[in-house]
Parts: sequence; C-alpha cells; structure tokens
Amino acid sequence: MSIEYIVYRNGSKIAEGLKNKSYTDDSLSPNTSYTYQVSAFENGKESNLSDPITVKTDYSHPTEVNVSPSTISINVNDKRKLTATVTPSTAKQEVVWSSTDPDIASVSTAGEIQGLSPGTTGIIAKAKDDNSIAGSTSVTVTLPVTGVSLNKTSMSLEIGSSEKLTATVQPSNASNKKVTWSSSANEVCTVSSDGQVTAVGEGEATVTVTTDDGNKTASCLVTVIDIEPAPGEGE
Repeated sequence: MSIEYIVYRNGSKIAEGLKNKSYTDDSLSPNTSYTYQVSAFENGKESNLSDPITVKTDYSHPTEVNVSPSTISINVNDKRKLTATVTPSTAKQEVVWSSTDPDIASVSTAGEIQGLSPGTTGIIAKAKDDNSIAGSTSVTVTLPVTGVSLNKTSMSLEIGSSEKLTATVQPSNASNKKVTWSSSANEVCTVSSDGQVTAVGEGEATVTVTTDDGNKTASCLVTVIDIEPAPGEGE
C-alpha cells in the first residue's frame, strides 16, 4: 500500500490522502502567519507530525489612503498629529508623508505637522508599497492676534462733533485683523463699525475695540461737553 500524506494547518487537518509531496493551500488571508505540519499514513497508521513550519502571507495591495482629519487649521508654531489609514486593512500601513509647501507647514515621517507661516498647504500620505496610492489633507496655518491698541486713550468732544479712532492689531501680519467697536453709554457717544465716535450728550463713556481673534481689547475714555453759547449769542 502506497504512502499517503496528511497536512495540518494551525493544528487542524486541512488535507489527507495526498499522493504527492507537494500541496497548495488556496484558502489563506493576506498578512497572516500559518503553521504547517505533515504526517504520513501507511498500513492504517499515521506517523508522528513533522516539525512545524511557519509561513506568513504577503500584504494585500493598497487601494486607498485616507488622512484624518481631512481639513485642519493650526497656528504658527503649533503642532498636530495626522493619521493615515491604508485600505484594505491587510495592506501594509506604512506611508510616506510630504508637504506641498514646506514653508507653510512641515510634516515629520510620523505624520506630525507644524505650522511655520500663514497660508494653506496640502499634506500628502503615499502608500509605501505603491506611491501612486495617496491621500491628503488641507492645512491652513494662521498667525494669532496678540493684542490691539488705539491711537488715543482719551478724547474730549463737543456735543454734535465726531472724531475717528484708529485701531492697530498686533502683530501687523496677523491672519484675522477684524475688530468690533462698542460704547459703554450710547446716550453720551456712539461709535460706528469703522471707529467713528460721535458725541451725543454730556458725560463720559468708554469706547472699546475688541478683536475677533482672541478677544483682545483696547479702550478710549470719551468726555462729551456742552459748550454754552456766549452771552448775546442766539438772542
């Protein structure tokens, strides 16, 4: 009676009655380790199992790379870690990072970005196994406001007159230099959206400018006086 062979995978029998000394296992998953052992069957008896042989299947071919988050905004000098996921999960997850404008934001080999100057750039992750498969994220780098000042800290106006205040946002190249104006007493003076102060009634009021970014403030004390007409005037 001829010898037949039995094949075990991870301790479970997967084939028997084999006449040849070669066997192809077609039911394997990518990127997975398997242990094989073989026994011989002759005259109704099975031999001891062979020494185990461990093999690992290849990774799947990457089909897609997703970068998270898909858009991001950071300040100059701030850092943030990005995550790249390669599809399918059985593909090698290693990626190669790059920045389309490294003067705006840099990226490390581990996917950590750092804002360098105001602007927008793309951060790209390419699958290491196939650099034609890539994903990206859009990074906007902003320079935050550190303060605001006014050209005057106090002024005196007559009822009915007006004067414009000028706000200077620091630093001069801040990304968002928008400000809003307010008066503590509109019955004393009002202030327009561009800083024009108009005297309404006698008294004191504080005009404040506030930055949209960071809520930085500066103020000016406005004193409104009522000039009485000289004797004989208006008669």
